[in-house]
Amino acid sequence: MNLTGGWHWHVRAWRSKARWAPACAQIADWLMAQDMPRQQLVLVGASAGWMLPTAWLAQFEEVHAWDIDPWAKPLFHVRHGRQLKGLGRRVHLHTGDGLARLPESVRSMPGAFFWFDNVLGQLRFTGRPLQDTAQRLARLQHQMAGVAWGSVHDRMSGPHRAGATLPPARQAQAGWAMESAPGQAWLHSMGALSPWLDHLTEQVLPPGTPVQYTAWSFKPGYAHWLEMGWCPKKT
Repeated sequence: MNLTGGWHWHVRAWRSKARWAPACAQIADWLMAQDMPRQQLVLVGASAGWMLPTAWLAQFEEVHAWDIDPWAKPLFHVRHGRQLKGLGRRVHLHTGDGLARLPESVRSMPGAFFWFDNVLGQLRFTGRPLQDTAQRLARLQHQMAGVAWGSVHDRMSGPHRAGATLPPARQAQAGWAMESAPGQAWLHSMGALSPWLDHLTEQVLPPGTPVQYTAWSFKPGYAHWLEMGWCPKKT
C-alpha cells in the first residue's frame, strides 16, 4: 500500500486541509513570487494538487499533470482543472509514471517548466536500495539541465514536541545537511524529537540554489521539513 496515493491518501489530505493550511500558504506565497517561465507547465507527481494554488497554475498557458495514482486525474480536475479550463488554459491530465517519461518530456517540451510536486522524497519507499535512490536523485539536476525545473520535496520527517509551534518559512540555500549547524538549528526550531527519517533529497537541487524551508504539520505530533527551489534552463 502506497501511503502517498490511493483513496486513503486523498481522504487524509481532505481531512487535513485545516492542519496543512499554513504550509500550503507558505508554498503558495513562494511559488507566486518566483519568476519562472509561464508558457507550459509539466507537473510530475501532481496527485490532486492538494498543496498547489490554482492561481499559480493559472499563470501557465498549458498544464500537463502526471501521476501514477488513478484517483489523481479526476480529483485534480475537480480541484483545479475545471477552473483552469474556464480561464482558457489548456489542461492535460495523464495517468502514468511521469518520472519514467522524463527523457521524452524534456525532449518534446524544452521550453516547459518542470515541477516535481512532493514526489522526489517518496522515492526512498519504492523498495530499491537506498544508495541507488540517493544516487538517482543526485543525478536529477544533470538530467534536467536542458530545461527550467524545480521541486518541493521532503528533506526529513519525524515526531516533534507536543504543542510545539512550528516556525515560519525560512529562506536558505540548497545543500544544508541535517548534521550541519543550521540544519540542526532548523530541526530544533521545529521541536524535532529523534528519530527523524532522511528522505535522501539533500542533493536534489544544486548547492547554493535559493530555497525556502517550510515546516509542514503532517499529522498530530508529526512534521515534515519541506524544501522548495528551482533552476533556470542552462544555456
